[in-house]
Amino acid sequence: MSNKLLLSVAITSALISGQALAHDKNFQTNSCDMELDGHIQYYQGDLTVTMDNGSVMSIDAQHNMTVNGEAVSLNREQKKWVGEYYDNIDMAIPMTLNIASEGLEIANVAVTEVFTELLGGDQMGDDFRELFNSLDAKLNTSFYDEAGNIRVDSTKFDEPGWFDESWEQEFETQIESLISESIGRILIAVGTQMLWEGGDMSEFEEKMERWGEDLEYRLESQAAALEEKGDALCKVLKQADYAEGKMQASIAGLEELNLLDIDGHAEMKM
Repeated sequence: MSNKLLLSVAITSALISGQALAHDKNFQTNSCDMELDGHIQYYQGDLTVTMDNGSVMSIDAQHNMTVNGEAVSLNREQKKWVGEYYDNIDMAIPMTLNIASEGLEIANVAVTEVFTELLGGDQMGDDFRELFNSLDAKLNTSFYDEAGNIRVDSTKFDEPGWFDESWEQEFETQIESLISESIGRILIAVGTQMLWEGGDMSEFEEKMERWGEDLEYRLESQAAALEEKGDALCKVLKQADYAEGKMQASIAGLEELNLLDIDGHAEMKM
């Protein structure tokens, strides 16, 4: 019996880690595998990149460039690549934050419905709501100022990814912690529901499978939309990466510029 109960818990865990987070993880790792080589700061339209050799490149909203505080004179072709670089990063930052926020919303619905189905009106539901509220608050305080302006500083990131991948790790860690703390209640709830089914494990599994398919159906359009946004973001980042390579090759002082490290950028055509 214990193995069967654990199987039911595993089904629940699969719904959380698989369905609720699958699209976001695919976006992060498969569609757009990117790391930062150096540091980026972005605030009120000003983009600053600190390269590994210590040189600092800045570009403003009018595409004016400085390197180590000195204005850089650009020819027509160079201006094109600087503009492409700036504009795509300027688009990518709010796109990333929007995807993160929507991903939290989808995960919130999936996780809370899983445990509402298993436990009904239980303290665990309140614990999950508190978790998602705290993560949403952290997202806002980390990337927006009091006036709502986007503010990014990768020197504060714990991971070298496009945006800090420790967000995903923190989310998974807290989910696992809540599940571990409530495993007794989960097992009791699963056992109780099985008793209502006359102890027939197959009927219980079919019931959970039908419910899981219903949840997946209801979340499918949201998850698909999020995946499309992830694909669109990847294209924007690849365009920025391609433009960065052109800048590095043609503008003096940017020989060490390689902020965006993304697979497949050599195939980009512009």
